[in-house]
Amino acid sequence: MIAKCRIRVQPSDRRTFEYKATFVFTDYSVNPIASQYLYGNGDLAVFLEDLGAPAAAILDLLGKIARGAIEEISVTPTDEAMEVLSRRPSA
Repeated sequence: MIAKCRIRVQPSDRRTFEYKATFVFTDYSVNPIASQYLYGNGDLAVFLEDLGAPAAAILDLLGKIARGAIEEISVTPTDEAMEVLSRRPSA
């Protein structure tokens, strides 16, 4: 398991997606531009759950970002989850 990190969620500038998710680690953030990091509401919830975010925290985050806020959520992804993400083709 890798260390705990945060996912920053903010509105997307692409019309077909609502939100953009960015990994935020201790010293730097990865600001992905590939489409696999762009989500609709339901897809975002599944993504965060797969990375180990608690359901209550996900619901709280979804409520806040629906009002236009930029929010962060703590996750502790497993090695398996990170491996799956690394195998996704970049756009």
